[in-house]
Amino acid sequence: MKNKYNIAQCLLNERNYSPEEIQSLLRQGETDEEILVHRVPEIVRADARPIRTAVKLAAADGYDDELNIYTKYVELFIEKMQELTHTFSVVSQDLVVTEEPSPAYAVSIRVSGDIDFVGGVIASEPVFLEMARRYSGEEFDRVDDLAIDCCEEFLNVVQGLFSIEMAKRDLEGDLHPPRWKKDVVPQGSRQLRLRAYTSFGSFQIILAVDEFF
Repeated sequence: MKNKYNIAQCLLNERNYSPEEIQSLLRQGETDEEILVHRVPEIVRADARPIRTAVKLAAADGYDDELNIYTKYVELFIEKMQELTHTFSVVSQDLVVTEEPSPAYAVSIRVSGDIDFVGGVIASEPVFLEMARRYSGEEFDRVDDLAIDCCEEFLNVVQGLFSIEMAKRDLEGDLHPPRWKKDVVPQGSRQLRLRAYTSFGSFQIILAVDEFF
């Protein structure tokens, strides 16, 4: 997966595909990336940052103070999903309005200082286990300490890179230890809940200015 340009995100942004169709296309793309490349003529408007566009559409007219930070985090998250878990993923322009089926697992990491920010995920058990498997290469049949550690470590990588990007903007922050919990309803301040689609299912990306559980 050498292609950094998210063709599937462009297609989803233009609403040419339903979420189910996008997930099918992502599955095909993981087997043969050329399948995605062949869809380029379907993209009407070239967008250099399609993930940012999706986040802005989801946020609508809200989150003025946080939007640039939130979009940067999601761009990093999706990029690292491809690089570290070998997973193509896209973000819906529609806010999350339903909870994940139980049991579901939440992981979050907070940055505090010049910037107060929490990034995290909530995923159903099968999706959580597949994320852990793809990141670590280990096989899991249940959510145990190692599976949780794998998802926390992935998030820690993303949050660390995000902190570096913020430092370039003279926004220094301390990285807090990861947290996890089962079956939560997120309640963060200035919270933005996004649905990410992958070849193996969907999950929520949670963005807030304080802990959401």
